[in-house]
Amino acid sequence: MNFGGRMPARNKNDEGFALAAVMAVVSIMTILAFGGYFLAQNSLSDSTRVMAESRAFQVAESGLDRELSLFTPANVGTTYYPRYGQTTDGTYTVTIQEQNTGSVMGEYLLTSTGTSQGSRESVSMRFFYLDLWKMNISAGEPTTLGGGSGWNGQATIIGPLYVRGDFEWTANANYEEGPLLIRDGDLIISGSGTLGYESPIDLYVTGTYPVEDVGKQLFVDRVSHTVPDVTLPWLDQEYMQTAVETALSESVDNNMGANTRSIQTTEALNGNPTTYAIALAPALDPRISANSLAANAPSSTRYKFIGDGTSMSALGEGNHDLVIDTTSFGAWEGNGYPNTSGLHDDFAFNAATGTLYIEGVVFIDGDLTIGNNVRCYTGNGTLVVNGDVTILAGPISSDPAKGLIPSQGGLSEVEALGIVTPGDVTIGTGSIDGLYHGAVFCNGTAGLYGTATKFKGSLLAGNIYGDKPNIMIEIDPALPDVLPSGMPGAGGGMVFAGTWSRR
Repeated sequence: MNFGGRMPARNKNDEGFALAAVMAVVSIMTILAFGGYFLAQNSLSDSTRVMAESRAFQVAESGLDRELSLFTPANVGTTYYPRYGQTTDGTYTVTIQEQNTGSVMGEYLLTSTGTSQGSRESVSMRFFYLDLWKMNISAGEPTTLGGGSGWNGQATIIGPLYVRGDFEWTANANYEEGPLLIRDGDLIISGSGTLGYESPIDLYVTGTYPVEDVGKQLFVDRVSHTVPDVTLPWLDQEYMQTAVETALSESVDNNMGANTRSIQTTEALNGNPTTYAIALAPALDPRISANSLAANAPSSTRYKFIGDGTSMSALGEGNHDLVIDTTSFGAWEGNGYPNTSGLHDDFAFNAATGTLYIEGVVFIDGDLTIGNNVRCYTGNGTLVVNGDVTILAGPISSDPAKGLIPSQGGLSEVEALGIVTPGDVTIGTGSIDGLYHGAVFCNGTAGLYGTATKFKGSLLAGNIYGDKPNIMIEIDPALPDVLPSGMPGAGGGMVFAGTWSRR
């Protein structure tokens, strides 16, 4: 036995091994702890960075949205840009570049750079700015312009045109003074029809166009496959109800047109609409309202509202149809108002001269027919029709100058007519050549029927139809400046957003 000697070597080795193992475990745990710490720090840093980038992106988006909503082309090329602003998360800077501009449509690139907590993010939006009333627009469901038959037989379109669906140009039709914009469709040329023959046009088309016809029947200055997705401010119950209220109010305000004009007339005594018939006595007694000529016995006493009481029918379902043709109504100078006074009711018709008087807003709760006896109009106003509209006014052999046209020959601040309806507008028939100079806005189809039917102004419609020979549609550049205030989209252009990208 060994009582005080050295410990056996095997025991010493075991203790050394255990100590080394413990130290290794401690080292590994220490490494893991430090690794976890640094990993957590990196994750926290990454999370903070991502949050800052996200905030910067949101700031940039906010700046883009704000400036897009305030856009007007008059500010481009001035010290208005760059724009600076801030949100609760940071600051932004917005710049703009012109991509392609013209008198009707501008194409722009808006870039917004947002900064938040040291991070910077940029977003860009390519968009279009269109003045709707400088164009003819067929913006409803995609359809072939011309009702599937195209435009043919000496048909002519002059001025900017927007089409949703195929644009079929046939026979020897002629299109001039673009731009021509075709969304969700192709340009199809057949026969001897030409586009841009007098002066090359700008062509915007999302589909195809006949490259083989360029320089032969198609003359273009520029071709783009980027076309704005135009959505018109379609008529709804809210718009129509506002028109009703305006017509009711203007029926008793004793002003010619809107009361802001302060041209005094006599429509009612002490604001009482039931006095309309006798208000001009004895100069005109009694005075006939258009209400008395409409179908289904309208009960309204407000002479500018053709309907029951003070409320309209459901959208597009009015039944108080009115025909303006051979029977006079209302008062005008020499008939209730003094000669040479220049005064007339807001809504009147002199059948002897074929003159329609229109000021402000007139609401007709039913179909409207403007007969062939109408030879001109005077005044600046809007006919809001809760039904379909048919225009039969047009030239005849004995009176080639007549139609639904300004009495002074051209549009002006005192002579401009607008027609608004959720239904259809028909100009001319198979036997009557219609002629209208003014503005049309309809949810349905604006159709030109009858050989040599002509329209000058702007058509904004769900669809534009016309496949008769010798018809003509021509833009009037004067219209936007004299457009009646009751027309949808009045007061300037509209922004149509395009593609956006993150930079």
